[in-house]
Amino acid sequence: MEFKITEQFKNLENITQLSYFEDVKIKSNILETDEQTADFVINDFSQLGYEEVANRYLDILNIDKYYFHAWLEVDGFASQLEFNIEKLYSGLLLVDKNYDKQLWFKGQTAEEIALWKTFRILDGRPEIGDGKLAVYSIQNGVAPPNEPAIYYINRALAYKTNLTFNGYYEAVLDMLGIADWQYLFTEVALEDLKADGIYQNVKESLEALQKAFPDKDYSRYFKLLEER
Repeated sequence: MEFKITEQFKNLENITQLSYFEDVKIKSNILETDEQTADFVINDFSQLGYEEVANRYLDILNIDKYYFHAWLEVDGFASQLEFNIEKLYSGLLLVDKNYDKQLWFKGQTAEEIALWKTFRILDGRPEIGDGKLAVYSIQNGVAPPNEPAIYYINRALAYKTNLTFNGYYEAVLDMLGIADWQYLFTEVALEDLKADGIYQNVKESLEALQKAFPDKDYSRYFKLLEER
């Protein structure tokens, strides 16, 4: 087995040892998963109807938990960065009535509550405390595209993304926890992002990251921001 993303998470502490970053905190729990354990977990995915998740899931199975927080300051731009990756496998054990009660609330419609009860936390910002979360939806037999759908939650609203697990992990390593980067992978209109001030904030954050990491190509993300 090859764990390319796992290795990138292991190297993050070295990658962020730049003058642009302050107060860097990293808490990680990286496992060494054998094939028998991997097969056991993938079998649980299969029983829930996720038939083609195996190869995409293997690359991130070793990441049990990962927390990152830092201050980024680049040419007058300053912002807190944070992500807190939760173990994916634990969400598979929360089926039917064992939902995560902290996510849904009584003010929602019955349809919203039914959906939110399927949500399992994937990524959050506990130190910043702005309530922004990435979650994935565990629904027995519902598997688009053959693995749980990932949603971004902001201001008690859920926005469906087009990200796979691997896609999310790859993007979070590029974005390093800037606020609202997940909108890039939703269908929220550009005018709505501009009206809420999200467009400008994400654009400035991407520009800062590009300056901090000049050897990394962020053009794909700038394109996702502009072309929607």
